[in-house]
Amino acid sequence: MPYLFTCPHCHTRTEVENEFSGQSGECVVCGHEITLPNFAPEAQSSTPGSQSTGGKRRKRSAAWVVAAVVVLMIAGAATIAIVRVGGTTATRLREGRTRIASIRNLETIAQALNAYAADHGTYPAPSLYSPAGKPTLSWRVSILPYLGEEELYDRFDLSSTWDSSHNRRIANEGMPSIYRHPDSESWSTEAVYHLVTGAGTLFPASQALGPKDAVDGARQTLLLVESPVSTIWSEPVDVDFAMSGGTINAAQGNDLGGLTDGGVCVVTVDGRGHFLPETTAPMTVSALITPQGGEPLPDDVLD
Repeated sequence: MPYLFTCPHCHTRTEVENEFSGQSGECVVCGHEITLPNFAPEAQSSTPGSQSTGGKRRKRSAAWVVAAVVVLMIAGAATIAIVRVGGTTATRLREGRTRIASIRNLETIAQALNAYAADHGTYPAPSLYSPAGKPTLSWRVSILPYLGEEELYDRFDLSSTWDSSHNRRIANEGMPSIYRHPDSESWSTEAVYHLVTGAGTLFPASQALGPKDAVDGARQTLLLVESPVSTIWSEPVDVDFAMSGGTINAAQGNDLGGLTDGGVCVVTVDGRGHFLPETTAPMTVSALITPQGGEPLPDDVLD
């Protein structure tokens, strides 16, 4: 009898046969070492059969027909079950691999942000500004040299807005694939990885902050999140903390998540990627966003 098991690292749910109870090995999705629990042995029952004497041949023939039908029914049901379980498992594996790929994208972008902060003392502002104080281009453009995209960075006109004819053409021609969600089309120019901005975050409007300002701890402060905020990657638009409310997958347009089933992929200031289930309490999510709030967090909030 198969049992449902959830990997404690990547949260992928798979059905495992009872014969593997208590065994250890690598998760087929994330590769982490896991140990399966000792599933309760399935109760076995048997009823002693009795053999009648003097039965007629037609009764025996009828019994064989019934037995054959039962066997065929069991075989058919098993085939359906295998197809259904196999399809479900394949879907879960695909979702798990997409989740891992998205987390790796986030970790790479976080490395670039932290490298920028090491050189400049703070993270880049969410937006570049023109001499007149007008927002021009996203932080995603600012960190291009730290992603090995110096040539692309040099092609942008930093004094013009993102939607100028020149900058829009450059953005459409050269979006780095690291900014694209694994499930997005290869031609997509929409950003899916965002900062969380606003008062009380690492990216307030009042000043530039850096990793050292994550007083609550680099392991307990979010740096980047997945979000369905729709924007071309060079446009300075991110997740507004005041509007998000700390909810995950709420489908309101300015929330966390909306791209990965069951939760949201995030990365913390220390550069480690995580998966936050959509059942995470909004207060806990808000505590992870604020770098200096001092809020207590559950020990297992981040895997």
